[in-house]
Amino acid sequence: MGRITIKDIARALDIHPSTVSRALKDHPDVGQQTKAAVQQLAKELGYSPNQQAIQFRHRKSGLIGLILPSINMFFFPSVIQAAEEEASRNGYKLLVFQSNKLLTKEQQIIQLCQDFRLEGVLIALSNGTTNMDHVEQLRAQDVPVVLFDKVFLGGDWPLVRIGDARAAEMAVRHLYKQGYQNIIGLFDNAFLHISQQRYHGFSQALTKEGMQPREDWVFFVDNAEEAEELVLNALAQNPEIDGIFVMSDELLAEVMRILDKTGKQVPSELGIVAISDGRLPYITRPKVTYIHHSGFEVGRQAAGMLFQLIRDVPLFKREVEVPVYLVMQESTTGKRGSSH
Repeated sequence: MGRITIKDIARALDIHPSTVSRALKDHPDVGQQTKAAVQQLAKELGYSPNQQAIQFRHRKSGLIGLILPSINMFFFPSVIQAAEEEASRNGYKLLVFQSNKLLTKEQQIIQLCQDFRLEGVLIALSNGTTNMDHVEQLRAQDVPVVLFDKVFLGGDWPLVRIGDARAAEMAVRHLYKQGYQNIIGLFDNAFLHISQQRYHGFSQALTKEGMQPREDWVFFVDNAEEAEELVLNALAQNPEIDGIFVMSDELLAEVMRILDKTGKQVPSELGIVAISDGRLPYITRPKVTYIHHSGFEVGRQAAGMLFQLIRDVPLFKREVEVPVYLVMQESTTGKRGSSH
């Protein structure tokens, strides 16, 4: 048998190679029982670290990576700004990558991060990411990874996000209290955890207000054309619709453009609430009520966690939830004829 590797030990114990690596270093994030099992098997198999590989990995590049599904004018610019500031403060440079929401592109970028010997990676996942095997390659090489915004639950990944379900519930219950009771929901790709959570909050809010959620009034979309067709058809076929919940700034921009074609008056006929980074709602006409979701704070917290991991400082919390709050503006000041 050839040289015993970390992957051999991981395969024998049915755990991730990154867990084996951390257990062999007595890292506090790994449980004592797992550490004991790893260290015992390593001893029995005669495992010894590949010193050449260690020396290669420990040549400092001074670089961290930020992988985004898209770079648009909403939310992510604030994330980039915060991550760059944290990187600079810690003596690092930031490389920004865009996956175009594609798993294949995300996999290629992960390989680039390995080739460039990046010392840590921040990532908001692509639409097609349903498992973390490609990202595990980084942890197997002792490269810390922090997920943010579009995350994957499971596998003990450090992550930063908002309470997505709670934010959506806040938005919809606000609409209801302002007199809007026939509410449709517009969401991003249905496979994204963030979309699923925000849909859950949307449905929960309707249920709590005594309304039956209508599946034909819930739209998951991948692009602007799809959003336009679905929203226009819904409003034309269901004149009783008087409220719209929008899960992101990107979709809000489309909704405001679409409404120009309908003649619907906001807020007297139609109320709108979005989850937003807080810039777009101030330049729409009318100004849109929103649940504030700070891209800057998400980026700052995620980068802060990453630098703790780079320096082998144990994380106090492996999951950070950034607070949100309602900002009421002109798009929900009350429905015409409402008693609310």
